[in-house]
Amino acid sequence: MDYISDFFGFMKKATTAVQTVDAIRRRLDAEGFIELNMTEPWMLDSMGKYYLAPYPSMLVGFTIGSNQYLTKGVKMIAAHTDNPGFRVKPNPETDSEGLVTLNVERYGGPILNTWFDRPLSIAGRIAVKSDKVLKPKVIHLDFERPILIIPNLAIHMNREANKGVELKVQKEMQPLLSQLIEDEIKDNYLLDLVAKEAGGSREDILDMDLNVYCCEEGMLVGAREEFISCPRIDDLSMVYAAMEALIGSKHKDGINMVAFMDNEEIGSTTRQGADSMMLSTILERILMVTPGIEKEFTSQMMDFFVISADGAHGFHPNYSEKNDITNKPVMNKGITIKISGNRSYASEVETIAAFQQLCDRAGVKYQKFTNHSDQPGGKTLGPLLSKYLPVHVVDVGVPMLAMHSTRELMGKQDFLDSIKIFKIFFQLEE
Repeated sequence: MDYISDFFGFMKKATTAVQTVDAIRRRLDAEGFIELNMTEPWMLDSMGKYYLAPYPSMLVGFTIGSNQYLTKGVKMIAAHTDNPGFRVKPNPETDSEGLVTLNVERYGGPILNTWFDRPLSIAGRIAVKSDKVLKPKVIHLDFERPILIIPNLAIHMNREANKGVELKVQKEMQPLLSQLIEDEIKDNYLLDLVAKEAGGSREDILDMDLNVYCCEEGMLVGAREEFISCPRIDDLSMVYAAMEALIGSKHKDGINMVAFMDNEEIGSTTRQGADSMMLSTILERILMVTPGIEKEFTSQMMDFFVISADGAHGFHPNYSEKNDITNKPVMNKGITIKISGNRSYASEVETIAAFQQLCDRAGVKYQKFTNHSDQPGGKTLGPLLSKYLPVHVVDVGVPMLAMHSTRELMGKQDFLDSIKIFKIFFQLEE
C-alpha cells in the first residue's frame, strides 16, 4: 500500500476534529468494522471488529483476538483529533468598505503568522430545527474549497514586520470572506452560505460550530523527497498510523484498541477529551461483554499497555540551542520516546524499555526526547490516560518541525516506521 499518497488523501478529508472522525468511520466501515452505540446492548465475538463514536469528535475502535478464551489484556494506541487554529464566533460578519471579514477566536496555540496569505476554508457542525426540542438535527459540513484568506499588511505600511510584530487575533487575524456587491448586506452572509452548502433554509439553522482550516494539500519536500510537509501533522499523522495499524493487524489474544480523543490542544477537560471518564467507561463495558475476559475491570489493569502517540519536537538546524544538549531527536532517525522528570509525559523506565524492545522487534530506530532544562515543554495524552486508568503508558511520537504552524514538517521514514511499529505492537503474542 502507498501509505504516503493515502495519507495525503486522508488529510484532505480530515480538516477538523469532527471531519477527522467522519473520515475514520468511512475507513473502518470499508474494512468491515461494526459500529456500536452506547445506548444499546453489545454482543461481541472473537475476531470481531468494532468501533463507536460517543461524540462527533471522539472515536474508539477495537478488534478482539481469535482465541476462544482471551487470556491477555488490552493494547491501546491513543492520539488526538484536534489542531490549533481558529473558531468562528456567533454573528461573525464585519464589514469595512464592502469587504466582509469574519470574527474568529483562537483555538489552542497556533503560530499566528503562518496563517497569513493561505487558502483557508471552514468545516464543522450546524444544528437545525427538529421535531424534538432537546434533540436538534446536527449536520456535518465542510466547504472543501478556499473561501477565506487572511492577507498580510504590505511591508511598506509595516516597516517593522521582519523585526517581529505582535499579532492580535481580534485585529490582524480576522479572515476575509467576500466583497459585497450592489445591495448586499453583511448580516447573515455566512449563514446564507452555510444554508446553501447544506441544502437547507437559513431560518432552520439554530447554531453553528465551525472552524477555520488550511486547505492546502500535503506534499513531499527535500532533494530526495525525504520530508512530509502538510497541515495538521500534529496529531493526525499518529491518528492515521494507529488507524492503519489496527486495520492491518491480526492477533490471537486480548484486545487491540485505538482511542482518538478531542480537545488535547486546550487541556482535554471536555467529555470527549482524555481528562474525562468516557474512555474508562467504554473499556469497562467492553471487558464486561467480551467472551473469556475477566469480569472484574480492575483485575485487567496490569495487562494493559498504552502508547500515547503525539508529535515530538525535532532538532531544528537554525535553533540548535532550543534543544536539550544530549537528547535532540533528528527527523528520519527514529521515532521518539518522550521523557519528563516532572511527568508531563507518562513514560516510565519499564514502558520506555518495553518500547525500545518493540522498536528492536520491528527493526526500526528510536530516539529519546527531553525538554531543555530551562525551556518548559507541552503536555500530551499520556498523563491524563494514566490518571483514569492505572496502566502502563509510554509517550512517543514522530520528531517534527514547525509544530502548530499552518504547515508542519516530519520525516517520511519516521512516519512509515510509526505504522510499522504500531502494527508490530498490535501483533505481539506474549
